Amino acid sequence: MVGVPMVQSDAQVAPHPDEVLGSLLARRAWRAAHNTASFAKSMGLPWDVWCRDIDRSVNALFLDKVAEGLCIGRECARTMTVNTFLSRCGVPVQAIGFEPWITYVGLVRWKRIRYGQMYCCGCLDCPDRYLSRDWRISTSWLCPVHTLPLQDCCPECGKPFTPYRDDELVLARCGRCSTSLAGHDLRPISDEELELHRHIQSIWNDARTGRPGPLCALYRHLSEVAVSDPRFALAGEHWSYWRTWERAALLSSQEGFIVRLACHPSRGALVWCGYNKARDLSVRPKRRSASMPVDPQRRAQLLLDLARRVRWPRRSRARVSR
Repeated sequence: MVGVPMVQSDAQVAPHPDEVLGSLLARRAWRAAHNTASFAKSMGLPWDVWCRDIDRSVNALFLDKVAEGLCIGRECARTMTVNTFLSRCGVPVQAIGFEPWITYVGLVRWKRIRYGQMYCCGCLDCPDRYLSRDWRISTSWLCPVHTLPLQDCCPECGKPFTPYRDDELVLARCGRCSTSLAGHDLRPISDEELELHRHIQSIWNDARTGRPGPLCALYRHLSEVAVSDPRFALAGEHWSYWRTWERAALLSSQEGFIVRLACHPSRGALVWCGYNKARDLSVRPKRRSASMPVDPQRRAQLLLDLARRVRWPRRSRARVSR
């Protein structure tokens, strides 16, 4: 089965409430009979726009050009990034580097070497297909609309899903082997998994309404379990980098904690303690004195100790000029 191309009018290419920015650019480029690179160039965007994770965050200059080129409001374009959603939930965000709750795609120019971008086979089978913001959140592993597990690669060749390269999103097919990414017969999600998903969504809803304590507690608990539990301790990296089914196994193993956290009557009273490790502020570190001791013997001994720790670089013979 080959993915059915999208045929849309101008009114149908409006942004969806949970759509990411790159998805709207790809759909507008397809509607204008452009590829993604030429369409971005016509808007005055730099050539390396698709080498960045624009679904995660964009700078102010890029935001102004996108809003003007797509004829949408600047605030509407800003809300189509994952960082905007996370910041509203009380999660500390930054432009680059590691941050909680987001999956990583490993962008290397146009390629994606990691499996952070998820998709639903049922959603890609619809004519109005787009990328949902929830498909970049690390607690997502199923689609509640079609009750299907999310995928992160081609089912035939195993290539990571690259939605903005070779029109993989609008055509719903793999750019390497041309296998359709839509309409696959997958194992349906069980009722227990759907119930667990509802509990996790309730925790996210609490964070969006100004109560980020349970969400922060869930993140810190999952991070501690992933490090200490023998089933996950040998993963070698943070659980946000794991594949979709690996994160699903981690969430399923902590179902009892998630249910207690989501259904506890006083969950809104949890204090937001931050996403970093807690520090004991009562114990202050000892301040090192920058002045030299007055005693000449102690001063000489200190200088000798410093000299022993110095490692002078050794030059190889090949670098010595003759």
